[in-house]
Amino acid sequence: MRKKAWIAALMAALAICSAGAAAAEKETVALPVVMYHDISRNPAAWGPYVISEAELERDLQWLKEHGYETVSVQNLLDWEDGAFEMPEKPCMITFDDGACSIAAYAEPLLERYGFCGVAAVIGSVCTQFSENGEHDAELSNLSWEAAREMAERGTIEVICHTWDMHSLHPRKGCSRRKGESEADYRAALSRDFGRFLAESADRGVYLKAAIAYPFGAYSRATLDAAETMGFRAGFTCDEKVNRLTRAPGELLRIGRFNRPHGAAGEKVFRIWEESA
Repeated sequence: MRKKAWIAALMAALAICSAGAAAAEKETVALPVVMYHDISRNPAAWGPYVISEAELERDLQWLKEHGYETVSVQNLLDWEDGAFEMPEKPCMITFDDGACSIAAYAEPLLERYGFCGVAAVIGSVCTQFSENGEHDAELSNLSWEAAREMAERGTIEVICHTWDMHSLHPRKGCSRRKGESEADYRAALSRDFGRFLAESADRGVYLKAAIAYPFGAYSRATLDAAETMGFRAGFTCDEKVNRLTRAPGELLRIGRFNRPHGAAGEKVFRIWEESA
């Protein structure tokens, strides 16, 4: 009898472990993310970081035809909290740098196809265009006022792209400078992130708790600083389809595929399907 009871207990434990493993596997979510920068109607501008309206619309058509549904940063955070169920084929559409073309060209297309997007804006650049008053879909960047209005409309969320770290010198993005102590590095990140958050709040911009690291440059210290400042998600330039499991800190290093102009850009979405 003891042997039978022991075997029964063992089988029950194995069943629980199997069920747990199956649940864990079910909870893994494949999330591909595309990264755009600028959209232009001028063919001379098209290149690695600038595409045409027609290309963007073809991308959205492809996503729709292949069953993808966009999720927002808020959806992502709610999913991590257990308050949102991911669609069968989720994806995210992001735009870096805050060009005016995002509101002028991308937003209407996203609305037409029932998609949402995320725009990462540079604080110092928003301030520059708030002060100079320039607002040209082809040449300008979003002012704080334009970013606020876009966030209020709701189709495209606004997130941080740092205050003034979108440069290659004296440091590349959020990377650590040569010879810089870790304490000084962390202090520099805190100052920059803090100024962005303070300025955006003063301007009434409703932000989501996410950051896009300029040039995809980040380290463990970057992630720690971002988390300390209240960011819960971070977008890199690591080209991969994300496999999310709600593991601690995983949302602070979300990979994305840059979408360049031309045939090379169309391959991005085929990679998504091959990685499914």
